[in-house]
Amino acid sequence: MNKRILSLLGVVALCWGGVCQGGSVFREISRGELRDRIAGFWYGELVGNFMGYPFESKYRDTPVPVLVDRYYDYRDAGAVNIATNDVRGVIRHVTGHYGGAVSDDDTDIELVTLHAVEKYGLDLTYPEITEMWKTHINRNIWAANREARKLMEEGLLPPATGAKENNRHWFTIDPQLVNEIWSVFYPGMTDKAVARAEWGACITSEDWGTHPTRFYAYICSRAVFESDTRRLVEHAVEVIPEGSPFREGLVDVLKWHGEYEDWRETRHRIHEKYFRYQKDDYKAPVSVISSLCNGLCGALALLYGEGDFMKTVGLAVSAGYDCDNQAATCGGIIGLMHGAAAIPDRLTKEMPNGKPWETPFNNRYLNITRDNLPNVFTLDDLIDRTLGIAEQAILEEGGRKEQKEGRTIYVVPCQF
Repeated sequence: MNKRILSLLGVVALCWGGVCQGGSVFREISRGELRDRIAGFWYGELVGNFMGYPFESKYRDTPVPVLVDRYYDYRDAGAVNIATNDVRGVIRHVTGHYGGAVSDDDTDIELVTLHAVEKYGLDLTYPEITEMWKTHINRNIWAANREARKLMEEGLLPPATGAKENNRHWFTIDPQLVNEIWSVFYPGMTDKAVARAEWGACITSEDWGTHPTRFYAYICSRAVFESDTRRLVEHAVEVIPEGSPFREGLVDVLKWHGEYEDWRETRHRIHEKYFRYQKDDYKAPVSVISSLCNGLCGALALLYGEGDFMKTVGLAVSAGYDCDNQAATCGGIIGLMHGAAAIPDRLTKEMPNGKPWETPFNNRYLNITRDNLPNVFTLDDLIDRTLGIAEQAILEEGGRKEQKEGRTIYVVPCQF
């Protein structure tokens, strides 16, 4: 076969599924559909957060003995180990009492990022995000986030606030649960999503502590146009640096997924190898909030969940560790993949407040944790503001907005 034919075949392969131009494959999505995916992201993150909240850090050596498929609370404490002495044991009742979703670090730091991008633009800088953190993020933060915030007060700027020599929690879960919004800003634009999410990860973390953030960033961005979860994980491996223990773990989880039908076997193997990871002379820090074991459990949930919202989020919770975080992230991913309708009404509308709500979480987000921001947002407002930034990103990256048959269509320069 001559070189000309090979070249043409290469172009066809590159452009399969879209129109090729300037190294990108252009794919179309209507404004209404993209908005629905963004709604799915916000609803999915909230549901995952609230489902996992009672189990947060309660299961380490073994997974939860049941596959979680609903909200658990203090009444279930006899059957499973859950938090009963704080809001985690009554989170569903709290949302019902206050008439809407309540803020937690799985969603409220991204609220600050959204506000910061609206103020400064998508090319937000470290001095600018430091100003935003000092203005809005002063409580309800832990581990690497708290350490980074303290270092900012001492005059350090990122990435020094996430460097190993300054932040003793650099390896923890923090960045992988607060940077998914960059992928929502850059749907399908995976290179940009990964780069900006890693930029955000370096506020608190370094080295392989940022690698699960890269993984989730790629998957969140691509999930708007891709629904094969195994393919998503396989391709996301390629954005993780060679030699990373997290990349090694992803390869293992993919292999174990192919070998074992029971997700518990894969979870057991994750714990045995990656909770106390050691290779040659290197020994990884051990913690129930390590980005390594938690990130790998997120990959497990995506693979065994096979794109089903309830199964994926349930697996993310049941895998244990700091499980509200990966449950929120995985819920957001499936929401981006399938839209808001993929999330069961019983998880968004049927809180114990009497009459079911007509809209997910009563269209209310109560900010009780982030200073100098409104106390109440409508979820419609958060969705529309996020969509506005995504439109801006599409246009800045060389995409287009067109009108077709009375609909607004985005032509997105996808980078995969």
